[in-house]
Amino acid sequence: SDWQMTEEAQRAALAALVHAISRLDTTLHWGEGRTSASDGQRFALPRKVLQQTYSTRFSDFALEFYSFVADNYAPYHSMPIECTDRDSAFVLDGLLYNESDLDLEEHYTDTHGYTEINFAAFAMLGRRFCPRIRGLRKQRLYRLDGERDYGPLAPLVSRADRTIDPQVIAEQWDRMGQFYASLERGHTTASVALKRLVACSAKNRFYRANRDLGRIFKTEFLLGYLSEPQLRARIRRGLLKVDQLHALARDVYYGRRGRIYARELHEQMNSCSCLVLILACVIYWQAKEITRVVRCRGPEDAAIDVGMLEHVSPIEWDNVILYGQYILDRDLIR
Repeated sequence: SDWQMTEEAQRAALAALVHAISRLDTTLHWGEGRTSASDGQRFALPRKVLQQTYSTRFSDFALEFYSFVADNYAPYHSMPIECTDRDSAFVLDGLLYNESDLDLEEHYTDTHGYTEINFAAFAMLGRRFCPRIRGLRKQRLYRLDGERDYGPLAPLVSRADRTIDPQVIAEQWDRMGQFYASLERGHTTASVALKRLVACSAKNRFYRANRDLGRIFKTEFLLGYLSEPQLRARIRRGLLKVDQLHALARDVYYGRRGRIYARELHEQMNSCSCLVLILACVIYWQAKEITRVVRCRGPEDAAIDVGMLEHVSPIEWDNVILYGQYILDRDLIR
């Protein structure tokens, strides 16, 4: 029983691998484990199960694995979700409930991971939310003071529906603090709570307070996104790391033509956890080999600029035998 791959054992093993990746000298060139990104990857699910959802991308039923990757390429969390669910509800789950020792301060997602309430949630939990939003020119900016002259921004914020009432936020502030403290401590799952919050009517004052607080931080983010090329580059790099992880996952998950046949939710969670565990093993091995090569440099390699390592990725698998190695001994064949 000590060798069973239980959920607890898988989470502990992944946390140990993330810690090992973070301790390698080479990974410091890629990041210090302060930022991360997340995105979903869909796998065909041909079996009929209760939580089966249709994917227009596959023109078939599918299941999505939502994965999180730190800036040092450590994949620290992954979970199965339905294709019809928006990724935004699950973003906080990975940050709050992973067992790694990463001190994450900033997180990147694509448009599917974005809601205005997520801006409020991240701010209340002491983190920064940085999504890459499609159709940025259609996004609204908001103001706090209806009487103030905002100069060149005035045409964008002058409409009455662009003014935020801080009184609603002040009225619900204590409830908001209790709500997000309960999420952080795990009294309720963030994805479940945020789904219910987003589904509330606009007349609900608690919902309005969270939405308006999110709009404040969203406006601040959009102005920074438009004026700071470094921020746009960080977001793009973070999401590219997730895309690289998905490419590796697609090649690793080759069994049964890359389809998921598990019927029960715990079996699907097991497939998801085992997959991210294998991905972490491959990344750790590659990063460790890069570290070994750097340490074994001779005098003739002194001119090599080690700083160029930040442009090297450990998510490569040309030297990994994905399909195993089969040795046939003709003498054993009778």
